[in-house]
Amino acid sequence: MKDNEIGDGKSVDVLSVKRLESQKTVLPQDVFRNELTWFCYEKSKSLAFRIWMLLWVPLSVWWKPSDDWILSLKASIFRLSLGLQLLWGMSAFSRRRALSKQHTQFSKEITKNPPSSDPHDWEVIAANLNSYFYENKTWNTKYFFFNAMRCQEAFKTTLLEPFSLKKDESAKVKSFKDSVPYIEEALQVYAAGFDKEWKLFNTEKEESPFDLEDIQLPKEIYRFKLTWVLKRIFCRRFLGLFPCYFYIVYMLRNDELILRFLFLVVMFLAMVGYFRNMRMIVLSVKMKHKMQFLSTIINEQESGANGWDEIAKKMNRYLFEKKVWNNEEFFYDGLDCEWFFSRFFYRLLSLKKPMWFASLNVELWPYIKEAQSARNEKPLK
Repeated sequence: MKDNEIGDGKSVDVLSVKRLESQKTVLPQDVFRNELTWFCYEKSKSLAFRIWMLLWVPLSVWWKPSDDWILSLKASIFRLSLGLQLLWGMSAFSRRRALSKQHTQFSKEITKNPPSSDPHDWEVIAANLNSYFYENKTWNTKYFFFNAMRCQEAFKTTLLEPFSLKKDESAKVKSFKDSVPYIEEALQVYAAGFDKEWKLFNTEKEESPFDLEDIQLPKEIYRFKLTWVLKRIFCRRFLGLFPCYFYIVYMLRNDELILRFLFLVVMFLAMVGYFRNMRMIVLSVKMKHKMQFLSTIINEQESGANGWDEIAKKMNRYLFEKKVWNNEEFFYDGLDCEWFFSRFFYRLLSLKKPMWFASLNVELWPYIKEAQSARNEKPLK
C-alpha cells in the first residue's frame, strides 16, 4: 500500500514539475492582449519608429493643407500609408538583420531542444531566444518572437530553406560563415525528429473506413469543368472581390467596351488563379494534411489514371471530414489531383530560391520523391 502511495507521489511530483516547466515558458502571446498590441509595442521601441517619426512629423508640419478638403484628405492618407510602409520595411529589415547575427545560437537551441512540426514544441526555443536576444543586445525588447509559430516560421525562412537550397559547401560558407557546422547539426536533428514523426503518422494513420464506391468525383457530377470552377469562384471567400470589380467597372464606364470586356477577362483569370493557389493555402494550415496527401499517394495500389482518381476520392473525403474543405469537391478528378501534386509539391524539388508567398516544405522533400517514385510516372508540367 505504501509502495503504491510512494509511486503515486512520484507521478504527482513529475506532473507538477512538468506543469511548473510549462508555466516558466512565457511568450509575448501570454503578456499582450493580441498580436496587434505586441506589434505596436515593438514598433514604438524600435529605432526604425524613431527615424520614421523624425521624418514623418516634419513632413506633416511642412505640408500645407489645400482649400479642397477632399484633396487634403487624400494627401494625408497617402502620407500616412507611405510612412507606414516605410516603417514596416525598416522593421522587417531590422528583424532579418538581428536573426542573421544569431544563426549559431538559433541552431544550438534546436539541437538542445529538438522540435517537431507541432508549433507547441517550439515554445521553449522561442522563449530562450527571446531572452538571449535581449540579454546580448541583439534586440531591444524581450519579445522578439510573439509565439512559437513565429519562431518556427523564422527557422524555416532563415535557416532550413536557404541552407537546403545551397548545394555546394563554398556557397554555404559564404552565406553562413562559421555557423555552418552548427546549422548542419541542427538540421540533422530536425530531420531525424521529423522522420520519426512521419513513421509514427503512417503507423497510427487510420485506413479509410468508407467505401469509395459511394464517392463521386466532381467530373461525374458536373457536365463541364468550367461549371465546377465557377461554383468555387462564386462563393463567400470571393464576395469581397465583387465590390472592387463593380467599382472599377463604374470608373471605366466612359471607356471603350473592349476595355471593360478585357478587364472582366483579366479579373476572371485572376480569380481562377487565386482559387488554385487557395487550395494549397488551405491544405498548408496543418502539416498533417500535407503528410496525409503524400501518404495516400505512396500507399495507393492502383496505377495510372485510375490510381489518381482513387487518390482524389480519398483526399476529397478526408478533407471534408477534417473540415478543411466545405464539401467533397476539393479535386475535380485524378488529372486535377496529379496537377496539384506536380504544381505544389514535386516542383519544389527543382526550385533554386525560396518563395516569398509559400513554404518550400523542405521537411517533406524525401517523401515527395517517394510519392513520385511510387507513381512511377512523369508529372504534368
